[in-house]
Amino acid sequence: MGTDAGEEPPDLTAGHGVVVRALNESAYGLSQAAQGQLGDLVWAAFQTGDELQRDALDLMFDVATLRAFAPSYVARFARSLAEQSQETGSVLWPGPTSLLAWQELRNKYEVYNLVKHVRELLQVPSGTDFPLGELVARAYGQGAYRDLWAIEGLGHDYAVAFWRPPERVQGLMTNARARELPECSFTMMHAGMGLAFAEQLLRSITPYSAPSGVRRVVEEFLRLCRENSSEGYEGAAYESLGLVARTWHAQTVGAVDRALQDVAPDVAGCFWHGAGRALYFLPIHFIPGSPSPILAAEREAPHDLARLNMLAGLAWAMTVVNVRQPEIMAHRLVSRRSDWAPGSAFANGMVSSLIMADDITPNDVHVADFCRYRPDPSDAERAQLWRDLVAQPCAEALDRFHPVLKEHRRLGEVFRFQPLADLVTQLERQTKER
Repeated sequence: MGTDAGEEPPDLTAGHGVVVRALNESAYGLSQAAQGQLGDLVWAAFQTGDELQRDALDLMFDVATLRAFAPSYVARFARSLAEQSQETGSVLWPGPTSLLAWQELRNKYEVYNLVKHVRELLQVPSGTDFPLGELVARAYGQGAYRDLWAIEGLGHDYAVAFWRPPERVQGLMTNARARELPECSFTMMHAGMGLAFAEQLLRSITPYSAPSGVRRVVEEFLRLCRENSSEGYEGAAYESLGLVARTWHAQTVGAVDRALQDVAPDVAGCFWHGAGRALYFLPIHFIPGSPSPILAAEREAPHDLARLNMLAGLAWAMTVVNVRQPEIMAHRLVSRRSDWAPGSAFANGMVSSLIMADDITPNDVHVADFCRYRPDPSDAERAQLWRDLVAQPCAEALDRFHPVLKEHRRLGEVFRFQPLADLVTQLERQTKER
């Protein structure tokens, strides 16, 4: 059947595109649902395979578009390969480095289990009859280190308990129940709350969702964080969007970033910080000698803001997970000393993590021991590096930065990369001018 003269023929490709998009979204949804039904080990294997496949496709794309033949690309690829080979070799060869690597694995696994099983650990009831104060006390009863992760998991379960769409969730960390809590629990309670919001909302988008749909989800997440956060702790909740996106919805990370750049560019740093924190816990980076999360952060970051915050988030997680064994961080300091330069993203993540840990557990013995640690003086190079790049920045962070950020209700700022010294100086100046 033809068309009249001057009449535009129907655009059959538009309909075809809608069908293809619908099929892709359906397949993606089935894949996500299937992952949710897998046991821990099978899920880890599934996600590792997915990560390897994505890396292979990225490399094929770079070759096809000739990017892989650029001198800078070749140099970066060769450097990454050499660094990865050296790291893998040091882990596989029996000795002190290998023992530290396996200790780091045990630490990661302990944290994973604490957050995953917090409901059973703290005997969290179902429904909205939520004795929050009693549960936070139980979390602190776990002792230093374990309390931090238990409180994050509790914040997640608290928010899930009151998630009743289409009812509007409001005031979770400002209502009468939350006002009875010790303020030292607020950072990770907010982080856990943000996890719950991100988990619920990101299920509704796919890599094939229209930009307008992604933008609506991002706006709803931001609204929930604003309306449920205590003043100054919003950053802790915002950061969880990146953690959830990179862990369970990796293919949507770029779309979420673009939406944030449109509606709340000031939150994009928190998002990428969370994505960096996620890298540390991904199954593909779990086993000693496996692909380095540091190299992954440098490779994945689409722009400088993302790179700085991913490295800071990665260092943030690495520090707090291994705070009881400073030897692990001392080894990384020597093997990648350029990462720790004053003002670098890695250095920022380290001190920010310690500020958070010291706040959530006042006078935390593990944080104090970490800052007091000194490598064997017979290793003069390592001892000097630790003193200059770890011990001194730690002392300034805990003695100066933490009290000022606390006083001005700005602890949410440690969930993104920024020059903390500049921020603290600005806040100190405001205090003097009052």
